[in-house]
Amino acid sequence: MLRRPAVKLASLSGRSSRAVASGPGVGPSVPSPLVTSAKIFGVANLLGLGISLATGSHYHLDLLGTGAFTLAAIATAGSEPRQMASAAAIGLWSAKLAAFLVYRVLHTRHDARLDDTLASTSGAVGFWTVSCLWGWLVSLPHTIAAATPGPRPSFGRASDVAGLLLLGLGLAVESLADWQKWRFKQSETNQGRFCDAGLWQVSQHPNWCGNLLLWTGVLVLNAQSLLSPARRRPAGAFLAAASSPLFMVALFYGQASGAMTNTVELSERRYGADPTFREYVASTPLIMPTPQSLARLLG
Repeated sequence: MLRRPAVKLASLSGRSSRAVASGPGVGPSVPSPLVTSAKIFGVANLLGLGISLATGSHYHLDLLGTGAFTLAAIATAGSEPRQMASAAAIGLWSAKLAAFLVYRVLHTRHDARLDDTLASTSGAVGFWTVSCLWGWLVSLPHTIAAATPGPRPSFGRASDVAGLLLLGLGLAVESLADWQKWRFKQSETNQGRFCDAGLWQVSQHPNWCGNLLLWTGVLVLNAQSLLSPARRRPAGAFLAAASSPLFMVALFYGQASGAMTNTVELSERRYGADPTFREYVASTPLIMPTPQSLARLLG
């Protein structure tokens, strides 16, 4: 759920503002995709902060925090096939995830992970600030690639296919994991039990695994544009874009290990006395599955 320096990353993207402005038939007033993305995430999260401070509610967190990805993707879709495919993938993921999370919170009406964070003004400001930075940073593979100047490498190369397959797999894994846990928790026979069904047998957080696969796929899909010879510093652009999945790895493992949030503490309170849970935690990888954990699906 948690959702740099901008000037430095913008320079690594190949002087994105000037690059976009110098494209064929484009006037100098066209903003950089990095700036457009920053404005959209800034406005969405500022609106979210205002609602939080005014109402104390957190029903809108994912609608605005996650849904902003859809607006940013549409605004930076462009007309080049690879860029449009990247924007479509991000928009589909964002709309799907935001809809599911809003549906879930309307039914549960409570998220214990956010109680302490949003209990104060400083906590709310901190949450929405991180959410804004999270959205802008995670979008870098798409927004930096969208600023590629001049003719771009043709779409349909091996890296494009690999990227589409990877992000498709990630979307499927995340969606299936979320659906399986939701169905598990809705069953009366599973009340008070931890979820170890389906994909949750192979990872303690398979939904985060899917998310990492998806954003790695977005990076691979945009690799041809990021490494285009038309760029002044293609290697720098790719490394800046790669900070997105690397950031997600650090964020998810920080949450899964309990180093950043109270996720582990909450699980210990609920299930810590259950010896089956203790065995599950000891034998199941945090996020990325292992050959041993994958074998459970076939067993």
